[in-house]
Amino acid sequence: MSKLLWLKMLRDMKRSWTAYGLCVLIVAFGFWGYSVLELCYRNLDESSQYFFEITSFCHGFAEVEEAPVAVAKRLEKIDGVEKAQGRLMKNIKVSGYEEDVELQVVSISTDGMNLPMLSQGSLPREKEYQIVIGDAIAKARKIGPGDKLEVRVAGRKMNLEVSGCGMTPENIYMVRDMGELFPSPETYDAGFMDYEVMSALFSQSGMVNGFLFRLEPGTDWEDVEDEIEQVLKPYGCYRLYGREDQLSVNMLMEEMTQLKRMSSAIPVLFLLVAVVVLAITLSRLVEQQRTQIGTLLALGIPMRKIQLHYMCYGSVVGMAGGILGGAGGYLSAGPMADFYRIYFNLPPASAPVSGIYLVTGTVTAALFCGCAAWVIAGSFGSLTPATALRPPAPKASRHSALERIPGFSRLFTVPGVMAVRSIARNRKRAVLSLAGIAFAYMITASLVSMNTLFDVFIFDYWEETQKQDIMVQFNRPVKRSHALEAVRHPDVQMAESVVELSVMLSGSQGNMECSLQGISQDSKLCRLYDEDGNQVWVREEGIVLSRHMANVLKVETGDFIEVKVSYPKERFSRVEVTGIISQYMGSTAYMSWEGVGAISEYRDVSTAVLLKAPEQVQKEILEKLEDASAVSVVQSRQAKLDSFRSMMGNMNSIMAAMCFMGVIIGCVVIYVSSLISFEELKREIAVLMALGLRDEQCLEVISVSQWILTIGAMIPGGFMTMGISRWMSTAMASDLYSIPDFVDSQSLVLSVGLTMVSVWFSSQMMLQKIKKMSPAELLRDRE
Repeated sequence: MSKLLWLKMLRDMKRSWTAYGLCVLIVAFGFWGYSVLELCYRNLDESSQYFFEITSFCHGFAEVEEAPVAVAKRLEKIDGVEKAQGRLMKNIKVSGYEEDVELQVVSISTDGMNLPMLSQGSLPREKEYQIVIGDAIAKARKIGPGDKLEVRVAGRKMNLEVSGCGMTPENIYMVRDMGELFPSPETYDAGFMDYEVMSALFSQSGMVNGFLFRLEPGTDWEDVEDEIEQVLKPYGCYRLYGREDQLSVNMLMEEMTQLKRMSSAIPVLFLLVAVVVLAITLSRLVEQQRTQIGTLLALGIPMRKIQLHYMCYGSVVGMAGGILGGAGGYLSAGPMADFYRIYFNLPPASAPVSGIYLVTGTVTAALFCGCAAWVIAGSFGSLTPATALRPPAPKASRHSALERIPGFSRLFTVPGVMAVRSIARNRKRAVLSLAGIAFAYMITASLVSMNTLFDVFIFDYWEETQKQDIMVQFNRPVKRSHALEAVRHPDVQMAESVVELSVMLSGSQGNMECSLQGISQDSKLCRLYDEDGNQVWVREEGIVLSRHMANVLKVETGDFIEVKVSYPKERFSRVEVTGIISQYMGSTAYMSWEGVGAISEYRDVSTAVLLKAPEQVQKEILEKLEDASAVSVVQSRQAKLDSFRSMMGNMNSIMAAMCFMGVIIGCVVIYVSSLISFEELKREIAVLMALGLRDEQCLEVISVSQWILTIGAMIPGGFMTMGISRWMSTAMASDLYSIPDFVDSQSLVLSVGLTMVSVWFSSQMMLQKIKKMSPAELLRDRE
């Protein structure tokens, strides 16, 4: 008997293969995403662990103004510190390119920590003017061992021989500052030189400006941080941080965390849609097979076994979707992991691919869909053979709630009114259709709204806040008058000096290291805006925080925070938060020049100058400052914007593809619901056709109900979209950035249009079915 039930299930599924096939595809999409993201996460984790080990990556960092290299011996006496190593870290400019190309060069020792993993060549030889450059810039600029680089060191031009190409965990994500967001390896990457050679080049023999630490097993960074700070305090220690707080490592770990979270959320979302489609299909099947259920009961087959039989419909669909999605993810995980490894400059180490994801996806999908089918099967659990073999009582023909609305029925023709009444007669299917369309709308609206997120997250900073044409940054504080004199030109329209320093902020429930930027109280080139679009001005006293920083510190406007300045003299100040701006990326706070001078020793100095000038003047200033020893970088705002827009061009195509997927999901739900309605109303449609109605008029029996359900579903769908926006804002936030609620009215309206396209497409498919109908045959047959 079990074999007969199995064959019956296969025959039933074959008759409605379109609905079941679409359900399998939805499940497959969900578990394809799960498999890809999980396998990608494992590959990244394996690559990073291997990378940390092979490069002898340290456990902690310290940055100082200047200290004797011998201080490392004193640091090694601290309990918990196994090894300490001093190093130099400087930025040098590379000549010979149209763009402003820069290397962040660090000194290395052959038996030390943070050694580059070489992809080609060798480490620099002692007392030789050689350098190892980052793999990313080597590939972008086609540079290899034996090539010469013309660089400017302390205002002098010289040639360095490239001895090799490699990378460390510190330069897997290289950006000049968090305002850049994306690495630009063709203009900025790492370099590695022998300490003796590098210290001689910069006239700092025996001196360092940073330390690396390896801790003893069982020791945490927090256990030794305070003692390290006490030892380095006399040398202008302005930053201490553990391995996990290093920018490149932090970005990598945050990306891996997001992969883990998304791998859990994606299959659930797709499974919910699949369950809706499955429930609509099975509900109709159970109604049609009421007599068959009665016959099976009369033959002595237990009700529990019949319910298990119908549960198998869902389990088979889930199992097929899980296998298909797991296999697709298995095949796609490699290229996806390669993309992340290239993006983060990780070595090509791969975790062994396990079949656990295929098994997990298959079992989870089978259980999830099986449980949904079991719920449907439970609806006839109280049937007896006698009641099941009798036709069900006709459904009430009373007016629906919609028809009781004054004037509502006059909006429709007779087929339209039939469609409205079919909703009232099939409330369960109507509710399921509403849920499915609402989910589809939520997916589409969330993906469409991502474009708004990029505008707020990236472009608002460079288009609204930053108004300069170029920014000249100095590698050390210089007198404000000298800074403005260096960029003086008769055609410069506007120039504003900026002072920037590192500080530690402490709020009521959190603290964070950040950059503090001092600007003019009436600055025209650095404009700050709150979340309502109102301009915010820095006051003589007080500090302006970004929304991201305010969230981390748990403070609002009017609260007081503690500001710690470590260099050149340690000072603590209590400062009022006078404004919060809508800047979600990075960690930069703003004060007035006077405010910065009141809490630190940075008075009447500049670390950068913002300039508003015509393009020709920009070129003249760039040439004038090319050999200036105090200038570290000259950055064009427009060039940075063009770089972002070029990068976002590829992202837009990906987002368009994902939006298309949301439309497809909407089509699937609406089509399956329409298909079930079509099967139920075949005889009514045949009667209308026999009465002389055109095919398009007969279509209203189905399409009107779908339009009503779709319009009704988009209301909860809008609230669901806002809910998932808030969830993503919380789930994807990190120490480096926060995500704003990115849903806007324009995206919601556009999503309404895309969802309506789904309804229209489904209606056209139903129209083709109606055109193929034969009214005479349908009216001759009995149900």
